[in-house]
Amino acid sequence: MEPRDQSARTRFQSELDRNFSVVASAGSGKTRSVTDRIVQLARSPHAETALPRLVVLTFANRAADEMQQRARAEILEANPPSEVLAAFNRAWFGTIHAFCLKLLTDYGHYLGLPAPLELLTDDEDLWNEFVQEQTSVGRSLAPEDRETLLRLASIRQIMELGRCAGSAGLHLAEPSRCPAIHLCAVYASAKTARKSETIANSIAQLTDWEKNFRHGTGFVRWPICFTKAQGIDEIWAEAFAPLRRWVTNTAISVAREVQRDYRNFRLERGVVTYGDQIALADELLQHPEAAHRLRQLDHIVILDEAQDTDPAQFSVLLEITRPPEATGRWLETRVDPPRPGSFCMVGDFQQSIYHDRADLAYYQKVHDALVDAEAGDALTFSVTFRLDQRQLDFVNATFRDILHGGQGQVQFVELQPRPEVLPGQVIRFPLPGKLLEGKGKLKEHQIARLEADELARWLKKLGPEKLRARNWREVAILCPRRDWLRTMAGALRRLDLPVEVQSESDQQADSPAYAWLTALCTTMAEPRNHYEIVGVLREVFGVSDHDLAVFADAQGSRFQIQEPVTAAGIVSSQLADLTAIRSAILELPLFAAVDLLVERTALRARIASLPEEDFSEPVADLETLLTLAAETEANGGTLANFAEQLRSEMERQRPVRLSSENAIQLITAQKAKGSEWDAVIVPFLGRRIIPFSPRYPSVIRIPGSDEVIAALHKEDREAEVKEAYALLRRQEMERLLYVAVTRARHTLVLALDQELFANAKGKAQDPSQLKFFRGDLGESSAEHLAALSGKPDVCDATAAAWTERETNARAAEPAPPTVDALSVERARSQADDFIRKQNPSGFEERRDPAEEEKPAGRGRTAGHSLVDTPATLYGSWWHALFEHFPWRGDRKDWNAAFAAMAPDSPEGARSQREWLLLLDHALRASVLTQFLQRPGLVVHTEYPFFWRVDESRCMEGVIDLLLVDASARKGLILDWKTNRLGSKSDGGRLRARYQPQIAAYSRAVRAITSLDVVAGLYATATGQLLMFEEDELSAEWARLAQLPAGEMYAVDGLDDI
Repeated sequence: MEPRDQSARTRFQSELDRNFSVVASAGSGKTRSVTDRIVQLARSPHAETALPRLVVLTFANRAADEMQQRARAEILEANPPSEVLAAFNRAWFGTIHAFCLKLLTDYGHYLGLPAPLELLTDDEDLWNEFVQEQTSVGRSLAPEDRETLLRLASIRQIMELGRCAGSAGLHLAEPSRCPAIHLCAVYASAKTARKSETIANSIAQLTDWEKNFRHGTGFVRWPICFTKAQGIDEIWAEAFAPLRRWVTNTAISVAREVQRDYRNFRLERGVVTYGDQIALADELLQHPEAAHRLRQLDHIVILDEAQDTDPAQFSVLLEITRPPEATGRWLETRVDPPRPGSFCMVGDFQQSIYHDRADLAYYQKVHDALVDAEAGDALTFSVTFRLDQRQLDFVNATFRDILHGGQGQVQFVELQPRPEVLPGQVIRFPLPGKLLEGKGKLKEHQIARLEADELARWLKKLGPEKLRARNWREVAILCPRRDWLRTMAGALRRLDLPVEVQSESDQQADSPAYAWLTALCTTMAEPRNHYEIVGVLREVFGVSDHDLAVFADAQGSRFQIQEPVTAAGIVSSQLADLTAIRSAILELPLFAAVDLLVERTALRARIASLPEEDFSEPVADLETLLTLAAETEANGGTLANFAEQLRSEMERQRPVRLSSENAIQLITAQKAKGSEWDAVIVPFLGRRIIPFSPRYPSVIRIPGSDEVIAALHKEDREAEVKEAYALLRRQEMERLLYVAVTRARHTLVLALDQELFANAKGKAQDPSQLKFFRGDLGESSAEHLAALSGKPDVCDATAAAWTERETNARAAEPAPPTVDALSVERARSQADDFIRKQNPSGFEERRDPAEEEKPAGRGRTAGHSLVDTPATLYGSWWHALFEHFPWRGDRKDWNAAFAAMAPDSPEGARSQREWLLLLDHALRASVLTQFLQRPGLVVHTEYPFFWRVDESRCMEGVIDLLLVDASARKGLILDWKTNRLGSKSDGGRLRARYQPQIAAYSRAVRAITSLDVVAGLYATATGQLLMFEEDELSAEWARLAQLPAGEMYAVDGLDDI
C-alpha cells in the first residue's frame, strides 16, 4: 500500500528535468526522498556527466555525511559501472559555508581576494584594532546630517550594529535628510491636561531636550514621557516618530558602511567569518566573468533544511543555477530563472526555529517565485513515517489553531498517516495543585524540582515497556531551556534511573579527548608554541604549576620541543619525551602520526581514567578524532592541517550522539530537531519561560515582512522593539513546541502542571509552553489536553512490529562466509600486498626544520597559519601566478598577468627579480617559446594525473605545466622550482635532485597519452631552464621501477611535497 502523497514523492524522485520546492512535514522521510533523487540521477543515461555537477547542501556536516553514505549504499546495490561510482565520488556533499569557501578558493581571484583565506571565529582583538584605526564614520551622509545623527546615537553603538550584522542583512534605501521635529501638539495636550507632577516632569525634560537639540552641540538623550494622562504618551510618540525612524534608518545605513569597511579590513589580513564566506560568494556571482564561468559548470543543487537558509545563501544558490548569460539578481529581475532540473529545495516552514539566522518571509518569497515563474513546482510531503495514529491526530487537532498562517506565522500542514500505521498513545501526566499543600510558598525552581521528582517516580514505576519503548535509551525528555534539564536529571539520578544529558551548550572543547589531542597535535606542529606546551604539561601530564614556574625561571622560551633538552627534572623529562615523540612522527603519514602520538602519550588510558559521571564516553570521542585524522589524510591533509582544523572548530557545538548506554536522553527541544525516539516526554508545560532580552545593538526583522528595526540601546524605541521581538520569539517558540511533540514514534507524554505554576488568578503563566499550546482554560487546545488518557499501556502490535523489523533486518544481512584455516593463513601472508600510491610532485625543497620553525611573533591579530613558511608561501604564489596565466598571449599580456598578482606576493622584491629573469630567459628563445608557437597547442596548468604503474603500485601527481601538440603527438612537461640557489652552478644539484620526479612525470604522461614527451625544470632563482634528455629519464625510470614498492617513498625528489 502506497502513502497518500506517493505521487508527489514519485515526481520528486523521477522528474530530473524539473525544479522543485518541497515542503516536508515532520517525519515525512525527506532524507529518503533526497537520496532517492540522487540514486535516480545515478541511474540516468547522463549519470557520468551529471553526478560530478551535483551539489547537496545540508545544515550540518553530519547530515551531509549521512545522506552521502545512504546514497552511495543504494547506488552500490545496483552494481553500477565504475565510471558512475567515480562520478558520484566527485559530487559535493556538505554545508553551504564549505561550498562557498570552495567557490572563493577557486574563483576568488576575480574579486582580488587573498589566498589562502582563514576562518575567524573570535574577532574581539581584530575588532578593537579596526575601531582604533577608524578616523571617520558616516562618510555618505551630508555633514549636517552626520552631526545630527551622532548627537542622537552613539558612534560606538552604530559601529557595533555593523559588526553584529555580520556580512548580510543591512539592505535599505539611501538615507534621507533629517526631518524637522514638531512638538507643539505635545505642549498643547499638556496644557489642557489635568495638572500632575508626572506631566510637569515630562514637559520639563522635553523643554530641556528641545533646547539642547536645537541650540546645543553635544550628545542628547531621548526625553522620557512619564505620563499616560489624556493620551499624552501617544501624542509624544507620534511627534518623535519621524525623527526616530530617520535615526534608525540612517544608523543602519552607516552601519552598512562599517560592515563593508570591517569586512575589507578582515580580508586585508586574510581572514573571513562564516558570514563573509556567503557574502563574498554572492558578490562573486555578480561579477560578470566569474558568474559566467561558474554557471557554465551547470551545477545541480539540492538544498536540505531550506527553512534555515538566509537571504544571502538563497541568492548564491539561485544565481549559480541560472543560465550563463543571466544578469542581475533573479528575484529582482525575474528574468532567466534557475535552469530546469538544476535547483531543488526541501524544507518545512513549521520547523523553522532559528530566527536569528533564517528569514521565513524570504523563504516563502523564494518558494512563491519559483512557482509563479513556472521555474519550479511546489510539492508537499504530508505523510509522516514517524508518528503513530494517536500522536498524529493530536497534533492535527491542536496545531491547526497555533500555526494559523497569520501575523507572519506559518500555515500548518495537516499530517497524514503512513500505511499500516500503529495505534500510538498520547498520555497526560496530571500534577494537581494539592502537591503544594503544606509546603508553604515555594519558589518556581522548587516547584519544578517537585514536579521532576513526581515524574521520576512515575517513570521508575512504569518502566520503558508501557511507554512502548524498547529500552530507556529510546525515551527522551525534552525541555526548551538547558537549566530545566539539570533539574530533571537530578530527580532521575536520585532514583538510580540511568540518564544522559545532551547539553546544547556543549562545545567540542568541552571534551577532554578533543581538547587534549588538539593541544598535543598543535605542539607537534608548532614545537616552539610555549603556551600550548605548558598547557599540555599541566593538563595532560599533570605537572604542577610550581614545577613549571621553577623550570621556566621567567623564560617562557624554555618550553620548546624542537631541540633536545639537556637538563634533568620532572619538566625536562616530559619535554624530552615530547621531543622524541615529535622526531618519531615527523616523517609519518597523518593517521599513523596521530595514532603513535596517542600511544606514546598514553592518551587513551588517561582519558579512560576520567570519572564517568563527569564525562560521557570520552574514549569514544578519541576514536572519532582518530577517524577524522584518517579522513583528513585521505583528503591530502598533514599534521599541521589537522591541528589547525581542530583548533578552528573547538567552539563548535558538539553533535548529538545516541548513547551506547541504556539511559534516558535529556535534551533541549532545539537540539532534538532531526532526531526521534520511541517515547518523548515534555515536562514543565506550565512553567514560565523567561524570554531572552534583546541584544543591543541589534537588527530585528518584523515577522512576515521585509521591515527591519534597529535597536541601538535599551532605551531606543523600547515599546516597538519589545513588541516585535516578543512576536518573533513567541512564533518561534510555537514552532519549537511543534518540533518537540513530533519527535515521538509511539508515545507522547505531556506533564500537565498548570495548577502547580498558575498565577494568582489561576491562569497559566505567560509565556509558557502551555500558553503556546493554547492549553489554558477556555483556549482551543484545552479540551484536547483534558481528553487525553492518563494510563499508558503495552501495545502488542507495536512490539510485534519491531520484532518483525528486526527479524527482516537480520534476514537481509548476508551470512558470514565459512573460511577455512588455509584461506586465513593465505590472507595473513598477503596482508601487506596492496597497491601503494606514490606522489612525485613537489614545488619546494625540504629544509631543515630548524630554519623554518620560528617562535610566533607578538601582536599577531590574524593572518596565515603558523604552519606556513616563507618557502611554501612563495612557492604557492608562484604556482598561483601560472595557474591562470595567458600562455598563448604576448609579452604585454604576460606583464599584465604578473602585475595583477604581484601585490599578493609574500616577497615582492624577489618575485619582481625572478619575473624579469623568466622574461629574459625562458620566455625569449627556448624550447618553451618554441612549443608556445605551435598552432592548435593545448595548455594545461596544475594538471592532475593518476596512473597505475603495475599490479602493486600506482602514481598520483600534479604537473605544473603540460603543453600538448595533439597533431604532432608531442608534449612538454615543465615543473617550477622556487628553491633558493646561490648561483647557476647550483642548477646541476637541483637537476639531479629532482630527476626522479621528472622521470616519473615523463613516464606517466607517455604511458597514459602515448605522446613523445620532453621534460625539464625551471629554476626561478637563476632563470635556468634545465631540460632532461630522453635517455636520462628512461634510465632513471628503469632504476625506480626496480625498487620495491615501499622503497620508492624514500627516493630523493619523490617525497618533496
